[in-house]
Amino acid sequence: MTHYRTYLSYLARSAVGALALASLAACSSAPARDADVYYDLRPQIEQIAFGSTKTMKLQSVSVKGLQSARPLVFEASSAPLQYQEVRGHLWHVAPSNLLEVAVSNALIQASTDLVIGTSDNIDDEDLRLRLIVQKFHFTPNEAAHIAFDAVIKDRRGKIVTTKRYDVSHPMTGAGYQNAVLALEEALAQAISALANDMADTL
Repeated sequence: MTHYRTYLSYLARSAVGALALASLAACSSAPARDADVYYDLRPQIEQIAFGSTKTMKLQSVSVKGLQSARPLVFEASSAPLQYQEVRGHLWHVAPSNLLEVAVSNALIQASTDLVIGTSDNIDDEDLRLRLIVQKFHFTPNEAAHIAFDAVIKDRRGKIVTTKRYDVSHPMTGAGYQNAVLALEEALAQAISALANDMADTL
């Protein structure tokens, strides 16, 4: 009986040892995961006079589908159209917030007369701007794409103007950093076109 118990104890110790070795082997063979990388957008446009000293609030920015998530998104196929996320490369905030800050800051810095802001600093606006983003992605090694519908309403809710802006900007090289820089330039061009149309309308 004593020999039987000793044998069972030996088997238990052997099993524990084998599990420990297997665990160590799994840990040592698993590749280390790279740290996540976070990106921002800071587009700039030339100064512009809108011919008005009214106040305009960027009321909201909405982004459609997969492109609304924080990872960078690229076009994997055009027929049929397919998008994929880039693991480990993310915007530092959700795209709706990212674009709201980027667009409002660009317009605020560019305007020489029109008072522009967001709900954080304007609560009695004459005009309201809403952006509905349709494209916010890139095609690897080719170009970055931004497209949005811009809707401007007066304080009574009547539409003043509405138009779609669709810009693609070529990438200067491969890699996600170049994709972000191309997206920033595409966004700057779209904002500049929007600002010029606003100056003609207001």
